[in-house]
Amino acid sequence: MLLKIIAGALAGISILFLGMNMMSDGVLSLATKRLKFVLSTFTTNPVIGVLCGALVTALTQSSSGTTVMVVSLVNGGVLDLYQAAAVIMGANIGTTVTAQLISYDFFVFIPHLLFLGILLYHLKLTSIMRELGRFLIGFSLLFLGIRVMVVSLYPLKNLLGFQHMLFSVGDHQLLGVLLGALTTGIIQSSSTGIAILQGLSYQGLISLSQALPILMGQNIGTCVTTLLSSISSDKNGKRAALIHLLFNLLGTLILFPFMGWMAIWVTKLSPNLVVRQIANAHTLFNVLTVILLLPFLSGLVTLSKKIIR
Repeated sequence: MLLKIIAGALAGISILFLGMNMMSDGVLSLATKRLKFVLSTFTTNPVIGVLCGALVTALTQSSSGTTVMVVSLVNGGVLDLYQAAAVIMGANIGTTVTAQLISYDFFVFIPHLLFLGILLYHLKLTSIMRELGRFLIGFSLLFLGIRVMVVSLYPLKNLLGFQHMLFSVGDHQLLGVLLGALTTGIIQSSSTGIAILQGLSYQGLISLSQALPILMGQNIGTCVTTLLSSISSDKNGKRAALIHLLFNLLGTLILFPFMGWMAIWVTKLSPNLVVRQIANAHTLFNVLTVILLLPFLSGLVTLSKKIIR
């Protein structure tokens, strides 16, 4: 039975991952040059930089993609580290859009959107219509993947070992942070990691208190992609990747003691829907981290320069 659960979950995750990539490709193929222009032109003000980072990531559905793009722009001398740091902060906010979308049940519209997407993609009327079709196909696959994963995870209710593991995470929150960082470091997508938590919550397999520490760890694990992409970069490219890691580490360290308060607050917003509580907790965590650390942006840049000389 366990092998069937794993196979079904992996199938759902694969479909979800494919959907996210298609959405990202649809936007990037049309607007890569425009996005780079926006990032290089409108990010001299840190607040505007955060907003640009959030917007670009909300469109591409990939904070890793945005931060990798930022590292390449820093490496090419298009962005300085101060601009890069602001955009990276914004990317953490933009990536929460995926979880918010998943928390609302769009599945009833998915067959229609999938049909429209396939139609636009294959008619090839214009490049814009074709890429819009690709985006809609990806959006549909995102929710189809979630549905496949949710159905496949249902038998976990009968596995005592899995339940004991989740209880351990609830009792030992640091273990949850480490678990979140490790799993997201492997799959290299925090959005997919959050989607898995939401899939578990749909089946009543995980509570908000169990999901929160894993969620915080996932923000750290997602830095692996950026760090790997910076290996061939110059010093400033490596510093930009390090700023991403420092930002997420500090955010977790600062907000970890207030996890209980966060749980109470988001539960009041959506008392009966754990899937939406997880989405709101993800958004709250990333927004608070930006608010707390944006005033110290120059300090993060200075620290990165001291670590990487």
